[in-house]
Amino acid sequence: MSMEHKAFVFDYDAFADELGNILENALLTNNNERLVNFIKQNLNFLKDPYEGEALSTSWDTMVEPKDPHQYGDFALTKFYDPQDDIGLGAMWENIQNILKIECGKDFVILGTPFGFKDNYFDPGKMGSYFQSKSQVKGNLQLLTEMLKLKPALFGELNEALKMIRKAAEVEKGFYITF
Repeated sequence: MSMEHKAFVFDYDAFADELGNILENALLTNNNERLVNFIKQNLNFLKDPYEGEALSTSWDTMVEPKDPHQYGDFALTKFYDPQDDIGLGAMWENIQNILKIECGKDFVILGTPFGFKDNYFDPGKMGSYFQSKSQVKGNLQLLTEMLKLKPALFGELNEALKMIRKAAEVEKGFYITF
């Protein structure tokens, strides 16, 4: 079974300012207190990361297991819309292989993990990645230039190009997960 690439336009700058340190600290210490407080303080802005519905006051019953990854999954929804998946689905692996071969880069449709080598943020346990708006711009430029040099690849890489353009057009980053 192939993993499904999900990508969401993500306000990376606001995430870094408001939640980044809290999530990083929770991953390091396994202490969820500040994450839970963030969720409580921002409840009106958060959604169920799976269904996209607004969170109710009983949101905590949905968090399993009660670890930084799962609490972080709920807290992150302040910075993206869980119902607006623009990912590459199952075709991501083929696109990833083409990009590795053609430009030697493996981060263009993924990004960078968040956290620490032994404990990256990964609520689904299949990989989660982030791109800042500057990374998105750089990846758009890389892909655009590569396609100018190798236009025959356009058909295979068009979906990746469209995905990256969506974030670049609104000057946002990405949250990518599987």
